[in-house]
Amino acid sequence: MNEEKNSVQKMAEIMALLFYHISKEVIDTFGEEGEKALERAIEKFGSERGENIRKDVLSRGLPLTLENLSKYYDMPLKEAWKSKGQVDDRTYYSEVTFCPFAKVWKEKNAEEIGLIYCEQDVALMKAYNPNVEFKRPKNVLKGDEVCLFDVRLKTKN
Repeated sequence: MNEEKNSVQKMAEIMALLFYHISKEVIDTFGEEGEKALERAIEKFGSERGENIRKDVLSRGLPLTLENLSKYYDMPLKEAWKSKGQVDDRTYYSEVTFCPFAKVWKEKNAEEIGLIYCEQDVALMKAYNPNVEFKRPKNVLKGDEVCLFDVRLKTKN
C-alpha cells in the first residue's frame, strides 16, 4: 500500500474509533434516548455533507447526477476503500469489499454502532438530490460479504 493510501486508511480508522467511543459512551450513559440522539446527529451529518456536495456541483454549473456526486464526493474513497462498481448519470452501483470504518467496528464487536453511522449515506444522497432512490441490500456489518449500494435517480413523470 502506498503512503497516501495508508495515511487515508489510518485517518479513516481513527475517525471510526472516535465515532465508536463517543457513541458507546452516549448509549451506555443515556440508553435508548442516547441512541436516538446519535441517529438524529448522523442524519444531520449526512444531510450537511450531501448539501455541501450539492452546492459544489451546482456552483460548477453541473446537473445533480450520480456521476457528478461520485466525481465531487467529499471523501477520498478510492484511497482507502476497496470496491468495484459502475456509475453513470442515473445509476450508481457499488460492491464495497473493504471499508476501514467497518474494519474498526467489527474489531470492537460494535456492528450496531457502525450501522447507525451507515445511515448517513441515505441522508447524504437524499440531500444531494431528493430524487435519489437508495438501497443497500447487503452490509458487512450485518454479516454479508460486501456492502452493496444500488442507487438510482427516480424518473420524472
